[in-house]
Amino acid sequence: MLSYLCVSAAMLLALVAALEDLRRFTISNWIPGALIGLWVVYALVSGMSWQTAGISFLTGLGVLALMIGLWMPGWLGGGDAKLIAALALWFGWPSVQTFLILAMICGGLLSLALLAGRRVAPGLPVSPERLAASPLAHGAPVPYGVAIAAGALWALPHSPLLMALAG
Repeated sequence: MLSYLCVSAAMLLALVAALEDLRRFTISNWIPGALIGLWVVYALVSGMSWQTAGISFLTGLGVLALMIGLWMPGWLGGGDAKLIAALALWFGWPSVQTFLILAMICGGLLSLALLAGRRVAPGLPVSPERLAASPLAHGAPVPYGVAIAAGALWALPHSPLLMALAG
C-alpha cells in the first residue's frame, strides 16, 4: 500500500512540475529533490533489492549527465534536466528507455501544438498582456515539463513500477 502511495505521489509531483513549467516556465528545485527523496522511501518499502536500487541510481546519474550535456548549450532548461533525471531514477534500467522515448514524442507533439497555437493566438480574444505571458507568445520557451510529465504518465503502465505493485 505504501509503495502504491509513493508511486502515486511521484506522478503527482510530475504533474505539479508540468503545471509550474506551464505557468512560470520554470521547475522549482524542490520537485526533483522531493522525487529523489520519495524514491528512497519507495526503494525501502517496496523491498527493492540493492542491485536494482544501484542500477536505478546509476541510471538516474547517467541520465543527469546526458541532460547536463543538453543544458550546457541551452537546448534544455535546468529544471527540465533535473526533472528527467529524477524520474529516470524511478523508471530504472531498461524502462528508462521507454520513458525517454515517450517524453520525446510528447515533446514533439507539444512543440507542434505550440507552433500551431502561436499562429492563431493573435486572433484569440485574450488581452495582449496575458498572451505575452503564456506559452503561446511568439518566442516564449517551450514548457517541456509538460512533455516530461506526460511521458512519465504514459510510460508508467509499461514499467516495473506498476507491475511490481500489481504482483
